[in-house]
Amino acid sequence: MDVLDLLWQLQKHDDNLSSLEKKLVALEQGEKIKQIANRMKKTEFRLTDLKFRMEQTEKDLSRNNFTLKDLDYKLNKTEKELYEGNISDIRQLGYLDKEKDLLRQQIDNKEMEILSQMEEMENLKKEFVEIEIDFKELKVEYGTLKKECKELIENLKKEIIKETLEKEKIVSQINEEVSRKYNQLKKIKGNAIVEIIDNKCSGCNVLLPTIIIDRLKFQNEIVYCENCGRILYYQK
Repeated sequence: MDVLDLLWQLQKHDDNLSSLEKKLVALEQGEKIKQIANRMKKTEFRLTDLKFRMEQTEKDLSRNNFTLKDLDYKLNKTEKELYEGNISDIRQLGYLDKEKDLLRQQIDNKEMEILSQMEEMENLKKEFVEIEIDFKELKVEYGTLKKECKELIENLKKEIIKETLEKEKIVSQINEEVSRKYNQLKKIKGNAIVEIIDNKCSGCNVLLPTIIIDRLKFQNEIVYCENCGRILYYQK
């Protein structure tokens, strides 16, 4: 394999290594895993908040039910005093009648409040169940991604080692000065060696003189593009 073919193969391995290393960095940073972890955290917070609200609503319901029983007891007592005929004082009877009406109004209001709290509790429970299902699904997805990510990272590391060994094998066959020039161009231009396509430099798209193309066709020498300075490669 002549020096140009070696440089061409070297660049392919460099490109592969660059691509693999970018994928590895992306996987190790785990952006998707971080996103799911953040969603899990937010979902867990919502579940905690809902649980707290349900507990508070449960306490309010318990307190209101106790209050309702007390109001029922007072109403029964008032009605008993009012209707048993043991009281003949008109003023006292009028007071008891007003007390009875007030207690009934309070009972109606308390029953409405309890019904509203019961409806709220049902909605909270329904929302809690739905979010809890989402949370469990997120946990499964998170675990699966972590496992897949670990396997992918291991595979990428193996591929990087393989490409690095292939690259080192090629570099060992290239003159040190040529290798230095290649690395210099690669650092500046991105691609150090570019293919001639339709008699043009594929690096800068400039039309090349026939004499340059003939030199590459028939001589094993390194030729640089006069416009962009890259090494020219002719696919024989």
